[in-house]
Amino acid sequence: MDHEQPKRGFQMTGSDHRIASHVSRRTVLATMLGGVAAVGIAGVSPAFAEDKIVRVGFSLAHTGWAAAYDVGYALGLRMAFDEANAKGGAGGKYKIEVTEGTDTASSSVEAIKSVDALLEKGVDVLFTSCDATSSVAAGRSGQKKGVLMFAGTSTQVDVPAKVGDWMYLANFSDNVSGGSTGVFAAKDLGIKTAYLLKSSDNTYTEYVPEYFAKTFEQYGGKVVGKGNFTFEQADFGGIIAEIKALPAEPDAIMTAAFEPDLPAFLRQARAAGIKSRIVGADGIDSPSFYALGDLVENTIVLSNRMPVEGSKYQEIAKVFGKSHPDQVDNSAWIVGYDAGLVLIEAIKNADATDSASIRAALDKIKDFDVPNGKVSYTGFERRPMVPISFLEIKSGKGVFMKAATIDTADIPAPIM
Repeated sequence: MDHEQPKRGFQMTGSDHRIASHVSRRTVLATMLGGVAAVGIAGVSPAFAEDKIVRVGFSLAHTGWAAAYDVGYALGLRMAFDEANAKGGAGGKYKIEVTEGTDTASSSVEAIKSVDALLEKGVDVLFTSCDATSSVAAGRSGQKKGVLMFAGTSTQVDVPAKVGDWMYLANFSDNVSGGSTGVFAAKDLGIKTAYLLKSSDNTYTEYVPEYFAKTFEQYGGKVVGKGNFTFEQADFGGIIAEIKALPAEPDAIMTAAFEPDLPAFLRQARAAGIKSRIVGADGIDSPSFYALGDLVENTIVLSNRMPVEGSKYQEIAKVFGKSHPDQVDNSAWIVGYDAGLVLIEAIKNADATDSASIRAALDKIKDFDVPNGKVSYTGFERRPMVPISFLEIKSGKGVFMKAATIDTADIPAPIM
């Protein structure tokens, strides 16, 4: 089932995510212009023969809600590609040449136009928007042409299936993230009881808590209730009354809600005396949520980032942050950087520039090192197993708790 795109921006990466963070004119222009200067790599790239060039198309949003993710995602991709090109290209010989498509403007109609124009130019690989609806609509054109595609920072499980065998996720899927959170809550946090706060307004807010419940109960936890809200709901009184009526207050409230809905719920819940810990999803891994002070203190957040001094992620983040300080705390860029590294590896292993050969090599990638850990595509149906971090909000910052990789046997079956 297709889902309408949201009415406003939000964090990260899920199927139809939104964020309230600001995307500056400078950042958008940097994404559109790209180039070596965008990541601060000095010098002139080596010359490449025509048959040693992989043509990559960016069909991404520069405006609208999806720009909050697509901008950072593109900058991360650029950084990875520029680094590789400065060293002679993928495998030391294949240049990655980026062509910017027209602004998808967070619209499926514009996304189709953007992708169709890029396909006419003969791109070998396409990076589409974080907006799952746009990626599916535009991806069908790429599917017909047999072009390898990555669906931005989207986490919606069914995007590859809706498009076909040329579409891949670059980010963790919702069943992996929700399932991982359930295991972490039960085993590491010692949470015994949880209430699920859901919304059927999109698959992310509806299904992630259900994936959580599968593994949480498998590891000894108990779901004591479920409440459903609508986006931009002003009054959470009914849900709060239901929680208050439980025999005992739950240890945690697990939700994939995000701004402004989760802060609104939290204000009302805390005012009503509910002290349950909040276990959230990647949708709240954003500076604007962290800035909410005591309201969000001790909240658990799932993230692509591993903000630990001395880690490989931190090394890369320092380089990226010098050129893009307004984007470094938005984890979309590291999803893009990692996706760029994976593509570079696939091109190297394929030893070819055509889409079919690169795709075949991508399918064989297993335990490939990226800044946060290891990525595998083998055996995961075009939805990668990627590193996941758990952070705890303390004094306005996401403090690293643990990096986790869920056991394959524990991954909940996709809800399609």
